[in-house]
Amino acid sequence: MAISLTALGLGGCDQGEPALDTSRGPALHVVATFPAPGTGTDCQSAPNCEGVPLNTDIELRFDRYLDPASAIRQSVLLYSTTPDGAIFLQPEYDVIERVVRFRLFENDRLQPSTLYTFEFVTPTDDSSGGFRAFDGAPIEAGDVPLKFNFFTGTADETKPAEPAVPDCRQILNLFRGDRAGCSGCHVSTPEGRGGCDPGQAPDPSTGECIAVPRQGLDLSTLTGVERTALNQVAHQTQIGPNADTPLENPGRVGVQMPIIDQQRPENSYMMYKLLRNESNFIDGAAPGTSNYRVALPGGNLAPDAAERDRLREWFVRLDPMPAQGFSLELSELRALQAWIRAGADLDACKP
Repeated sequence: MAISLTALGLGGCDQGEPALDTSRGPALHVVATFPAPGTGTDCQSAPNCEGVPLNTDIELRFDRYLDPASAIRQSVLLYSTTPDGAIFLQPEYDVIERVVRFRLFENDRLQPSTLYTFEFVTPTDDSSGGFRAFDGAPIEAGDVPLKFNFFTGTADETKPAEPAVPDCRQILNLFRGDRAGCSGCHVSTPEGRGGCDPGQAPDPSTGECIAVPRQGLDLSTLTGVERTALNQVAHQTQIGPNADTPLENPGRVGVQMPIIDQQRPENSYMMYKLLRNESNFIDGAAPGTSNYRVALPGGNLAPDAAERDRLREWFVRLDPMPAQGFSLELSELRALQAWIRAGADLDACKP
C-alpha cells in the first residue's frame, strides 16, 4: 500500500493562541447498534432460536465525535438479570467511524438462550459518567433507545481474522513525496527550495516562502518523526498549565494533545486534522464502506459540515490536512489509525 505523509502537512496550522470555545453542540446520539435492539427476541420461545452469537462483539455508532475519556466500559451495562450482575466488556474507539466496539474478555461467553439487557449510562450532571461528545455534550435518547434487549442463541460465530497492522515502512511513506501536495510543509530544508532562502520553501497554496519544517514538525525522516511527532504536544493544543506535557485524559478535550499519541489514535492531533478534511473519507474502490457490522445510516462515514466546524472551533485549528485540493484515501487513514493504536512502532525502520 502506497501512502504519502508529507502529504499530510499541518500547513499553516498550529500557530497562535486560540480563544477557547465553551459552547456545546447538540446532544450526542447513538445512531445504530450491533446487535440491533430486539435481535433474537422474536424467537426466544422456539427451541432452535439462532439469536445473538455467544461470543458477539457489541458495536455502537455515534453521530458525533466522542470525548475519548468517556469511551470506557463504565459507560454501558450488559446484564441478564440485574445491573448488579453486569458483564465486563473491553472497549475500543474508532475515531474515524465514530464507533465504539465492546468485546468480551478472552474466553468469556454469554449464556445460551438468555435474554440480555444492554443499557447506556446517562450522565446526570457535568461530573457524572456516561458517553459525551468531545465538547462535553451528554448522550440522550434518539432513534436508538438507551436501554434495549437481545436474546442469545446457543453457539459462537466464526470471526474474521484481524487485519495486519501496517508497519513503519508503509506509514513513513505517508510523510514523503508530494502526492498530496504539501512537500514543503514539514520537510527539513537545509537548503532553500523554489528560489527561497535556506530553511524555506514555497507555500503550496500561496507560493510565499515559509520556514520549514513548520513549527519544528519534521515528517520527512525517521528521526524527524520520532523527535518531533511522537508524544510531542501539538502547538495549537498548548493551552494547559504545563503546555509541553502530553495529557491522556484532560478535563477539556484537546488540551495538550500529542501530535501522535502512541496506542491512542483518539488522542492524536494528527488524526483530527485529517478527520476535518471530508475528502479523506473517499475510497476509490468502495466509498462509504464501513469496517463494522453496525449499520451506517445515510451511507456516509464523513462527519457533517457542522461537526467539522465544531472540531475547528473547539481545538482543531485552521486548515485541515492535507493541503487544499488534495486528500488521502480512506484506506490510508485507517492504516494510520491502526499503526498508532498498535504503538506507532518505528524500530523496524531503524538501521
